[in-house]
Amino acid sequence: MKLFRLTCILFAACFLAACSVPQYVNVPVDYAPKLNFSRGRTTIVVVNHYMPDSTRNRGKRVLATFKAAAYTAINNAAIQLHALPGVKVVRLVDSVNFTANTDSVKFLAKKYKAAYVLAFEDFKGETKWKQDNYNGVPSVYRATVITTSFTLYEANGLYSKKLNGEGEIYDNNAYGSASSLLAHGGPLFDAIRTSALDALKDYLPYTDYHDRPLYANGDQLSSSVELIKAGKFDKAFQILNPLIDGPDLKLASRAAYNLAVVYEAQGDIEAALDVAKVSNQKQPNDYAKAIIVDLMKE
Repeated sequence: MKLFRLTCILFAACFLAACSVPQYVNVPVDYAPKLNFSRGRTTIVVVNHYMPDSTRNRGKRVLATFKAAAYTAINNAAIQLHALPGVKVVRLVDSVNFTANTDSVKFLAKKYKAAYVLAFEDFKGETKWKQDNYNGVPSVYRATVITTSFTLYEANGLYSKKLNGEGEIYDNNAYGSASSLLAHGGPLFDAIRTSALDALKDYLPYTDYHDRPLYANGDQLSSSVELIKAGKFDKAFQILNPLIDGPDLKLASRAAYNLAVVYEAQGDIEAALDVAKVSNQKQPNDYAKAIIVDLMKE
């Protein structure tokens, strides 16, 4: 009986060692813009088409906050566009006398010799279900989200594109009230800046973050994980690269996957994709399959 219990204990220990909890690393990935404006010097006129409904919101403070929030979105969009190479921005929005522009797109484009007119249309708040990952574990939660709407017109006024963005409201005050939310510079304004940035995401370079699991079974893989998490990618490469051509296919596959994460963290998406495919060829695994899908989108 004692021998049987000892055997069970040893079996359980081996099983837990084999199924060790994976470690994760947060990998930043830089993306180039998906769309570009015309080559050479491009002028964009930025205008406002939004006005809060005073019949529904009679409070002066609320109306003033809505106008200030709209101006914040417009201003942030203009700043981001102006930072692009070759782009000149003409802002026709007054933060003091905030009104809706009623001029035609064709008139504005001709007057300012602009190729495009960007108009802010509206913003709204709503509650949505969101999903996030923490150390690879998905979690679902309810969040208050601000959605902003822009329209990008070509100079002729005939062709246009809707640009919508989202920004989540993060209120660190557990006892937050409507007053704290509406305070200028508070959570609402942070969310609307993020939302305006998201609306222009196809035209702007940006950085996204991926939570990547890493294989840490064994001394060599474990040491590579510590180096990756510390950002010492060259030393991690020196450990992982020789393992890929070794006789142990399981170890080779896991080393190749960890190396794919190294390449992704360094911004070499092509090399990351190649070595991730090697990982899956040597021994099919879910980690490699998941990163291959993501890398092909990048």
